[in-house]
Amino acid sequence: MWFKNLQIFKFSEKFTTTAEELAAQLKEKRFLPCKSVDALSMGWVAPQNIPDAPLVYAANGFLLVCLQKEEKLVPGSVVKQMLDERIAEIEQKQGRHVGKNEKNTLKEDIYHQLVMRAFSKTSRNYAYIDTLDNYLVVNAASHSKAEELTVFLRNTIGSLKIEVPKLQTLTMILTHWLKTNEYPAEFAITDHCVMTNPKERGVIRCQRQNLFGEDIISLLEEGRFISQLGLSWSENLSFTIKDDFSIKSIKFLELIQDQAKDVFTETPAERFAADFNIMAESLRQFVRALMLEFSAQQKEKQYKKDIENREAEEDNIPMTEPPMSEVENHVEMESI
Repeated sequence: MWFKNLQIFKFSEKFTTTAEELAAQLKEKRFLPCKSVDALSMGWVAPQNIPDAPLVYAANGFLLVCLQKEEKLVPGSVVKQMLDERIAEIEQKQGRHVGKNEKNTLKEDIYHQLVMRAFSKTSRNYAYIDTLDNYLVVNAASHSKAEELTVFLRNTIGSLKIEVPKLQTLTMILTHWLKTNEYPAEFAITDHCVMTNPKERGVIRCQRQNLFGEDIISLLEEGRFISQLGLSWSENLSFTIKDDFSIKSIKFLELIQDQAKDVFTETPAERFAADFNIMAESLRQFVRALMLEFSAQQKEKQYKKDIENREAEEDNIPMTEPPMSEVENHVEMESI
């Protein structure tokens, strides 16, 4: 259940649906296993893998949901081989050419026959709604995987007003961090990155490297940019951030792991609650830190605040009197 990846979406309006109301909506599209003729089935299941658990797990302002997907494994190469054999048999026995429409019909028949005998693959995708900070966070490594859940959730509840947060240009920021060795104190650059060259469209992947070494910096000086960078945050977790704001390969570090171990639990439900509370609260603070550094809106607010503070300071600066010697000299000059 510990999230390994993050796709972060911002609600354009305050999410006010309660856990009970959301659970009632998800129940309308609860997961049902594939029938023999079905190639795919999707639906909502309880995040807690225990009997009679609710479809929405609610705690501390978080609403956790889980989308389950079952798909039949039908390799395209097997379909093609059987189709070629069927076409060859028809042309040989009947002495005629098989047209395009007939080929498509044969292909569909073969596919449905194989579906009835195919093995199933089941996967789960988790997401939580942070009703306090108004975010939807999906445990997915790519936007396309996250979109599968968000589209299904929108179809389930009728409306899902979310958007990708407005960001600064992450490539420029990450490149600047590495190139200058100047970045926020709560973040630390680790040992891996991906560099791109816009002109040559080449990609350089660095793993377990000293990223501040001369060879890496020289590549940046030649015009390459950072498209992925390994970072850690506040000694709580390590991760990889991509220039499209995908957060991948999250590892909760010893500090968080020790917190989870220190919580005594007796049942699977208690263990789930303890782990989720620690994970979700850590990710809430982590998302706040990310937004503070990368959100265009946050930076604009901070910029305006800094200007207002400077102007207030200037307005409050008292007028200073010149030294007595200067006053005396001025008076003497006037009398002369």
